[in-house]
Amino acid sequence: LAAWLLSKLVGRKHHRKPLPDLTWFEVGVLCLMGALQGLEIGLTNKALEYLSVAGRTMISATSVLFMMTTARIWGLERLGCLRLIAATFLILGGALQGYGQQSSQGSFTAGIIMQVTSMFLSSQRWALAQFILQRSHPDTALGRISKLQLLSRTLPITGVICLPIALCVEPGAYTVANLSQPLLHLRICIIAAALAGMLYAELKLVKLLSAVAFNVLATIHQIPIVMAGVILQHNHVDKFSTYGFGACLLGALVYAAARQQDRHASTEH
Repeated sequence: LAAWLLSKLVGRKHHRKPLPDLTWFEVGVLCLMGALQGLEIGLTNKALEYLSVAGRTMISATSVLFMMTTARIWGLERLGCLRLIAATFLILGGALQGYGQQSSQGSFTAGIIMQVTSMFLSSQRWALAQFILQRSHPDTALGRISKLQLLSRTLPITGVICLPIALCVEPGAYTVANLSQPLLHLRICIIAAALAGMLYAELKLVKLLSAVAFNVLATIHQIPIVMAGVILQHNHVDKFSTYGFGACLLGALVYAAARQQDRHASTEH
């Protein structure tokens, strides 16, 4: 709803032309994208019940390799030597960060399977998003759809998938007492608007760069968060986490060099 309202406001401000009618194939693509996101969210949240923070961090570090492989299969981006080196540094960085975190929970096979499945679905979703934003024919509805319009059509599908999962996994949370809290609905509206803005920014990055580049940035986005915690809240950072952050930065730099190499190769041809 928040994405739909924002898309209407932005469309009126910029006097956007109405979209052509969606074909059944395009409707199926949007439903698939929303369903992938819903399953990804459900599996990721459920995996937290079985995995420690350290285990989840180390497993999630391999998501960049998932995304690079998926992008290569989809024909969106090459998988060269520099990208593999970048993925190695990013995975090493995530593993070191996870090793430096303390947790009392243990890692279980069910949690690992859920997290790996979630990363696989996530890589397919981001590849699909890049294909829609960069490869769709400009005369089609998907070729002319804005990012907010895309969100307003996929997020309801995500909600349809997440709601039954939430009811099955957390039935005690949906009691009359919990749902009738005065500030609950206001907070939901604020979070929904903020989430729509965040997802818009993510799609903007995917359109301008690529799904792989977005995942690389997502891997290193914890660094400013940790720095803020150290400066503002005087949090202690384990030495392994520090080494992990350094490896992630190095991996991001290597990936940037790989993209720069691609740009030089494309201009020469």
